[in-house]
Amino acid sequence: MNLLKNIDTKRVLLHVSFWLFFLLFYISNKKQEVSTYDYTFVYSWKILAQAVAGYGLIYWIIPQTLNKKKYLLFTALTLGWLYVVFAILITFKYYYLEPKFPGFFDDWPGHKMTIPERLTSLKLIIGEFYFITYPIIIMGFISFNRKQQRLLRVEEEKKSMELKMLKNQLNPHFLFNTLNNLYVLTLKKDDKAPEVIEKLSEILDFVLYRCNEGYVSIEKEIAMIENYISLEKLRYSENRLAISFHKEIQESNKISPLILLTFIENAFKHGVINETKKAVIRMDLVSKKKQIFFSIKNTKSQEDFESISDKSKIGLENIRKQLNLLYPNKHQLHIEETTNSYSVQLYLLV
Repeated sequence: MNLLKNIDTKRVLLHVSFWLFFLLFYISNKKQEVSTYDYTFVYSWKILAQAVAGYGLIYWIIPQTLNKKKYLLFTALTLGWLYVVFAILITFKYYYLEPKFPGFFDDWPGHKMTIPERLTSLKLIIGEFYFITYPIIIMGFISFNRKQQRLLRVEEEKKSMELKMLKNQLNPHFLFNTLNNLYVLTLKKDDKAPEVIEKLSEILDFVLYRCNEGYVSIEKEIAMIENYISLEKLRYSENRLAISFHKEIQESNKISPLILLTFIENAFKHGVINETKKAVIRMDLVSKKKQIFFSIKNTKSQEDFESISDKSKIGLENIRKQLNLLYPNKHQLHIEETTNSYSVQLYLLV
């Protein structure tokens, strides 16, 4: 009973339908003077030989040899297996089918040959190999196509899970920084705190709900960036920070949410927090037909001689992984760091 439960009924019916199709195809091409019963009976055995050869090749030989890159063994076993099936079919024809249906095989090329002659006739072997193998080629193509579809589904699931993990690494970091902003203002009992809460609410809505979408409009991404910039600007006076965000939307495009945020966070973290003089951040975002270009450049504190911190490196590595998953061969990321500045240029094909 357990064995029957494990049988995929739909799959079995598809395979049965496949071979019935070939049987009907053979019958439709029979000569009028030949009995339909005789023709069906004979070709049922031939189809059985094709099926044995096909399933042995696809479910035994290929997994054990070709999938393991044992090409020489695959060739030897394939030829050997096909010859075994050929030999059994020829022997069955000689001792059973031909006596049972006299005259049916009169036009068959090997009809007048003895068994040893049939089993060693190169012309007969090639002819029967062709007959046995052409349904196998179709089966192999279908099997390969199904396997590729399964691999694509697995790859998509893996990609989706990996993206969720990467975003889970990113979002808490973003929220932590934003809450820190609010914490500083509440300690000072600053009147700007309600505005921060409003901006934070909008950002949380974006992070918690919009980020679950694969892609968002560039306008929504810009709105989130502007909210973030507004929160950061509340922390610094105009004497501490000069920031510009130039946007040029020639055509609306879709973009993966938060893909630009790590670069902006790093600009504030390394360009403003440790800067004793006035920090400068310049951002440009251009969206045109099937293309998005983003650049950001910030000054660096002269007292901060160290390169990017480990956390920032993790964030950048996170973004690189996301870009490779979301925009494979469709992005260019250029990062340049000098003693005085840090700049990022990102080009996306969407």
